[in-house]
Amino acid sequence: MIEIKKLSRGSYIAHKGEPYRIKKIGLVVVGTHSHTKTKVEMAGLFSGKKESLTMSSHERVEDIEIIKRHGQLIAKTGNEVQVMSMDNYEMLDADITPELLNEVNEGDDVTYVEFGGRARVIEKRER
Repeated sequence: MIEIKKLSRGSYIAHKGEPYRIKKIGLVVVGTHSHTKTKVEMAGLFSGKKESLTMSSHERVEDIEIIKRHGQLIAKTGNEVQVMSMDNYEMLDADITPELLNEVNEGDDVTYVEFGGRARVIEKRER
């Protein structure tokens, strides 16, 4: 757990069981005694859903570490892809955005992340 005021842009937190990436952090002044609150704008890693939280600066949220991994795209199947991890050569099914699905081809190197038994391709790697 980490205090919300210690978060930085680009870090990840867990909210409602899903990892979210912090897009923007700002201060909001509220009340007659100028109490400050921290406003966090974030986007869901798997859903892409944009949300914002406004909390007291001392409140805590669950911080998580997302590790980006190197893989190779093996096959496209509808809205998912099959990726082979270049670390241990395991095969896994991963989500992918429609824009990125049109950009990648079988055999391309990709970067993917895993969280809670789910995987998502986040970018195409240049060779």
